[in-house]
Amino acid sequence: MTPRALTASAAILLLVAFASTAHAQKEERQLDAVLEALTAAWSRGDAAAIVALAAQAGVSLDVSGEAVGPLGHRQAAAVLRGVIESRETVTLQAAGRVIGGAPTRAAGELTWVTRARGTTVPERSTVFVELVREGDEWRVTFIRLLP
Repeated sequence: MTPRALTASAAILLLVAFASTAHAQKEERQLDAVLEALTAAWSRGDAAAIVALAAQAGVSLDVSGEAVGPLGHRQAAAVLRGVIESRETVTLQAAGRVIGGAPTRAAGELTWVTRARGTTVPERSTVFVELVREGDEWRVTFIRLLP
């Protein structure tokens, strides 16, 4: 290979690597934005806003040790409303990570510190969220509440 061809090949590889990195960073920013929206909706107790982030095929839920779904938006909102309204949120923090695959998947985790209404004893739970890329958007496919 000539020096000129070698230089051209190296330049193409650098451009591909840069484009891949830029795409991954964009996906991470979008994932962070969806997790922020999910966290804000959860904190407000807005079940309708949570399921608005769900995949087109619906969302599966495991809030009592048994997975159900995928559920339509209204059914999922009713289940989540029951869970969220039974507790008073003290703090809520989110973290997420792109996993990969085809279609691209990600996982998020909300640390939910709550107390039963009328009490002062805090309890810590973890809300595990699975997401998938649908077009250019992250969509929630599964929500699991772990005590």
